[in-house]
Amino acid sequence: MLVAHATWHGGALCLWAERTGPYGLPSDDVHPFASRDFAGTSYEPFVRGAIRVELAMALPTSGGHPLPSAELGPEPVADEPELRLWRVPALVLEPFPAMALLQAAEQSADVVPGGDLRFLCLVAGEAVRLTERGQVLPALLREDGDLVARWRPVLDEPARFRALARAMPAACRAAGGGRPAAEVLREALSGLVDTAVRGVVPHPLLAPRRGKVPERLPLAERWAAALTGPSAAVAREPRDDPDDLIAELDAWAAAARRPSGPLRVCFRLAEPGPGDEGKDGEKTAWRVEFALQGTDDPSLYVPAATVWEGEAASIPRAEETLLTGLGRALRLFPEMSPALDGPSPAGLPLDTAGAFRFLRQAAPMLAAAGFGVLLPQWAGKAKLGMKLTTRNDDPEASSGSAASSGFDLKAMVDFRWELAIGDESIDEEELAELARLKTPLVRLRGQWVELDEHQLEAALDFLRHPRRGRMTAAEAVRAVVHAGDDALPLTSVDAGGALGDLLSGEADRRLVPMRTPEGFNGVLRPFQERGLAWLKFLDGIGLGGILADSMGLGKCIGKDEFVYVNGALTKAKDVWARYATIPQWHGEGEWSEPAKALTVNSITADGRIAPADVDRLYRQHIREKVRRVSLDDGSQIVVTRRHRLLGLDDWTRDLRPGTRVCVPARLHHRGAPVDPDLTVLLAWQIAEGSEGRWSSVVITQKDVGVLHDLRARLLRVTERFGLRMNESKIIPAAGSRAAYLRFSGMPYRALLEEHRYRWGGNSAHKRIPDTIVSADDDTVRIFLRNYFAAECSVPASSRMVEISSASVWIIRQLSTMLRRFGVWLRVSTKWKYATNGKRVRRPYQVGVIGGSSLRSFNELIGIADPAKQARLDEICSLPPNTNVEGIPGSDLLYRAHDLTGLPMRHFGVKTVYFYGTQELSNKTAWEAIHGMDRVLSGDARVEYAARKGSKWTAQTLAAYDDLDRVGLQRIRDGLAERASREVHYATVVSVEDIDYEGYVYDFEVAEHHNYVAEGIICHNTAQTLALMASEREGGARPGPTLLIGPMSLVGNWQREAARFTPKLRVYVHHGTGRHRGDDLVQAAAGADLVLTTYGTATRDAESLAQIGWERVVCDEAQALKNSGTRQARAVRSIPARNRIALTGTPVENHLTELWSIMEFANPGLLGPRAAFRRRFAIPIERDGDEQAALALKRATQPFVLRRLKTDTSIISDLPEKQEIKVYCNLTAEQASLYQATVDDMLQQIAEADETQRRGLVLATMAKLKQVCNHPAQLLKDGSRLPGRSGKLERLEEICAEVLGQGEKALVFTQYAEFGSMLQPYLAGRLERPVLWLHGGTSKQGRDDLVERFQSDAEPSIFLLSLKAAGTGLTLTAANHVVHVDRWWNPAVEDQATDRAFRIGQTRNVQVRKFICVGTMEERVDEMIERKKALADSIVGTGEDWLTELSVAELRDVLRLSPDAVSG
Repeated sequence: MLVAHATWHGGALCLWAERTGPYGLPSDDVHPFASRDFAGTSYEPFVRGAIRVELAMALPTSGGHPLPSAELGPEPVADEPELRLWRVPALVLEPFPAMALLQAAEQSADVVPGGDLRFLCLVAGEAVRLTERGQVLPALLREDGDLVARWRPVLDEPARFRALARAMPAACRAAGGGRPAAEVLREALSGLVDTAVRGVVPHPLLAPRRGKVPERLPLAERWAAALTGPSAAVAREPRDDPDDLIAELDAWAAAARRPSGPLRVCFRLAEPGPGDEGKDGEKTAWRVEFALQGTDDPSLYVPAATVWEGEAASIPRAEETLLTGLGRALRLFPEMSPALDGPSPAGLPLDTAGAFRFLRQAAPMLAAAGFGVLLPQWAGKAKLGMKLTTRNDDPEASSGSAASSGFDLKAMVDFRWELAIGDESIDEEELAELARLKTPLVRLRGQWVELDEHQLEAALDFLRHPRRGRMTAAEAVRAVVHAGDDALPLTSVDAGGALGDLLSGEADRRLVPMRTPEGFNGVLRPFQERGLAWLKFLDGIGLGGILADSMGLGKCIGKDEFVYVNGALTKAKDVWARYATIPQWHGEGEWSEPAKALTVNSITADGRIAPADVDRLYRQHIREKVRRVSLDDGSQIVVTRRHRLLGLDDWTRDLRPGTRVCVPARLHHRGAPVDPDLTVLLAWQIAEGSEGRWSSVVITQKDVGVLHDLRARLLRVTERFGLRMNESKIIPAAGSRAAYLRFSGMPYRALLEEHRYRWGGNSAHKRIPDTIVSADDDTVRIFLRNYFAAECSVPASSRMVEISSASVWIIRQLSTMLRRFGVWLRVSTKWKYATNGKRVRRPYQVGVIGGSSLRSFNELIGIADPAKQARLDEICSLPPNTNVEGIPGSDLLYRAHDLTGLPMRHFGVKTVYFYGTQELSNKTAWEAIHGMDRVLSGDARVEYAARKGSKWTAQTLAAYDDLDRVGLQRIRDGLAERASREVHYATVVSVEDIDYEGYVYDFEVAEHHNYVAEGIICHNTAQTLALMASEREGGARPGPTLLIGPMSLVGNWQREAARFTPKLRVYVHHGTGRHRGDDLVQAAAGADLVLTTYGTATRDAESLAQIGWERVVCDEAQALKNSGTRQARAVRSIPARNRIALTGTPVENHLTELWSIMEFANPGLLGPRAAFRRRFAIPIERDGDEQAALALKRATQPFVLRRLKTDTSIISDLPEKQEIKVYCNLTAEQASLYQATVDDMLQQIAEADETQRRGLVLATMAKLKQVCNHPAQLLKDGSRLPGRSGKLERLEEICAEVLGQGEKALVFTQYAEFGSMLQPYLAGRLERPVLWLHGGTSKQGRDDLVERFQSDAEPSIFLLSLKAAGTGLTLTAANHVVHVDRWWNPAVEDQATDRAFRIGQTRNVQVRKFICVGTMEERVDEMIERKKALADSIVGTGEDWLTELSVAELRDVLRLSPDAVSG
């Protein structure tokens, strides 16, 4: 066995290894079992040419030899190991092989990577991440007297760097006797970033010189060449003076470095007041104010003027931080240079053009560099756009009753086009004035607006066209779809009645749901009733629609989130598991009444926290991105995107860093008392005790008096509960070991377990029993007093109480128990040395109590340790820091000041509260509210008028006279609401989008409709058949519906129609015996529903077009995604009054697919394909244009309904799905074929033109995938199968395991020829029938295969062609899915997987995706994973993008790595 190790030393990666086997006593300090021989291993290709060195490494030593690593097998030692220098043979790797090794080391099967090597692999990944995000800068450095060009990282997350440094294994920095972790990490990260950048940046950077090249190139040019060249050395010339260039690049790096301290420089753009305009508004008193702002707490805001006036003495190094930050910002905002000429720069006056440049240019760069930037609320929001208003002549048609209005697209509507800013329309005179001013920032109706030259020209051109008149509703719809561009977007549509319902994109929500129609055997669920109403509505106005599947996402929390239920913390999934009764399905999920009374805590309408009953439990299965929200008090919760948290002023889902959300200041529960002696014993046992396997307990404590008290309590407990115990003993201190109490007895353990205590947990897994957590207040108080006596520290210097634990559970439970008394425990994670003396660093949860909570803790709980209690009393005698638990009110105070124009002091509080420098205490908040009351009542004016006058008196009295009382009253009430709530205001520190698959949960709470979780206050087929049934109510006979779908679904539709709508006359138009000509017309006339396949529809399009179809429905409409195919053109050519497209994936690869499907549903609506590509597809897919995406959503939203994942059978929720990537090796034969195929392609591609190149790449990809499957598939020689393919070997093993467990599996391949080879081979090897469904299987054959697989009780394997069986089929009898070869499109693969993982599945499903390591399969998979978020939103992930890669990129993607071959 070989264990590989690595260290970063001398600016390079040094590799060595430990080997197993006998070793003698070391001599001359040479490591006895170290090696640098990697011959014959997968590491060998990376270390060829490496320099051999010998390192002096400080390693743990015991018994005269170095201890083996944990990977080699730990060796028991009698004494404490010591660090000793050992000579270790090692290899120094060149940069590129080093990076390649670090990216491949953990995938090796024959070498075990040590912890130090795995850490450096992590650092290499970090270097790649920084490079991909562009967080790198070039540098010119001196190394060993030479000049070198390097790329260095820009570390904008100091906490991330510190966490990495803390996690560094000691072996990483053991070379040379040991160095600080941060120093080694910085060197390694810099070196790896330099390598990563050189691997992706083209060489040379600069374009070739034109004309004669000078004899002596400038230093900067030589430096630029070395930045990307094979050598970092900069060629030297006589008289080189690199100092200026080095200084300039260092200054650039310094400017890019984000502030790492508690404060940063902030720039606030202050707009001019109403009286500040000069002539024609040309010059205005704009000003950029300089300030200091809290890095972690942005509400801490100290203006520069305050700093220079000496009023920020409490802030350490305020002046130095301000000047340093302003100097850094100068590079990004050079216009502020004049402001820095004086000794105390406080701000920069700007004209209007300068303010516009600051908004558009400087502000984004400053924010990106880590500076604080505060802009007016209107910035980036109030923009010029177009507004369309339409009205119907018929007043009844504008009543909003879409379904009954008789509205159709030929109806005439009055229209009016207007220019608008936000919701405000502007007239021609106002626009003419804007044009005359020719200024980029103008005040319009009291609001500042950004208006550049292009927007103004577009607006003036707009005025030259007719803007009023009449048009048809169809023209209005097209106008909404096509109106607007970048310069003058369509920002608002105001339409009434049915047209308004349609254009809103929310017709399904506005319409009255339709009841289940007569003739439909079943009951539509509410979401199906809404979908039916939507289909009926579109049908009534002559429009088509796209019904798209979606897993409905409720307003739920994650399965592992803690909910405060019945006084204790319980995970959401456990609440359901313990208390759910018979579930009732409803729409998107299932509800259940609880089996027993459940109580949570909620916030009432008047802001109090109160107990509330849970009426119902809810859960829903999703496969979506959800949000992990983290707060600055350590709280963290996983919620769905629709879930709301209580914010400053209302419930909100607009969560981002800096958002303030409410956490309960108090929790309520009336619990039962627990024996006080047992409670004290438990507190000390959990805090300072350890438990043996059976019943022994040891509690260690330096204070022997505490041990005697605990022993006395133990004796009382044994007597009170009748326990038979062994004699308890107090063992005195000896040497370094403290005194301890020891006792044992199984009855004692049984007593604790009756109180729901978990015996035997180590420190990281301990919990406080729920019996204690949910007990009465006295019990909880006793426990907390004693637990804090054992575990807390009370440092007087920091004016807070700190407590830590390795157990996440305990800290969460303590936080909950403290909240019973109104005490807020703020939690963070820190790495500390364990207290067991082993000097092992591990993460600890550290809780801190400060501010007013500390006073509450002292008064209501206290500490049972006299010395700690005395220090606590001393701290509490000092004034509290309200910034810790204050009420955020600076925004409201400043708004009141801005609204009224009154001086700040007239509101009864100091100015620091207006700027956010200090947050309001509850008392100060009510003083501010009282101050506003005095202003509103007039008392403040009377008092001010009676004072001696000053130069400000007239202006202030005028402000009182012009007082906006309604606006001020709103502000006053808002502040009163914040101050009245029984909450603390925490700050969101991060919001992460994470992939989530599984159940999410919600709770229906009586009256208040909210609950406390994680310490935070939280808040197809059937519809189509039903539509047809509703049309035939009362004996009506509309024309027939033609349904076109894949052949595999025709049988499904036939069975569903027979089951749910037996009165519908169904004709299946398929097969050689199908009707033609007049017989077809007659058969269709006698049917309500005609079913056919895409292939048949394509062949019979001309005949089908002769029939008067009421409706054409395309199921699995992604079959129409390629608009130019014969199939898509044929289907579009069949006329019908109405069209519906059913699809789960309206966009698989490219947005033009959506155009193609929409062109079927509503021909011509989105305009020509070329125009669609130009306006939407290219800007969105290539540039990520958000405005284009919004315009596309507005254009398509009315015609697309994302429906919930449903089935026509009784719905049961989906279980869990586990995706596994199975990595397979190639055989030597496969590797040889693979390499030959790549070489042949690269040789041909150099001579190919663009068209040939594209086909050549795709053909090569297909060949390589066939090689990875099996050589016989590529060679097509009918040769034997066994022993020649790693995939085949693994597939056989998995299939045998599945059958051995009595289960079933689906095996997908995209190659029918490979499936035909596999089917007889697997059947023979497994001695079980292997079913095989492919494109050539007849419809009847498909139905028989599906029926056999679903109904046969015996275990079996179903082999399927991906294209033939990837959609529509229901194969829930299988709970294993294997993708033998990959179709590089997640949507297609997921659709195939969903044959088993769909509603009706009751077991967990395992999905295995085969990947050949070291081949293009592995690299393309990695690229897809990196791009998956983008692919899931819009951008496609088919194989076409591979054709755009350069030759070098193709060579890298397709290359064969050494680790690809087994053996």
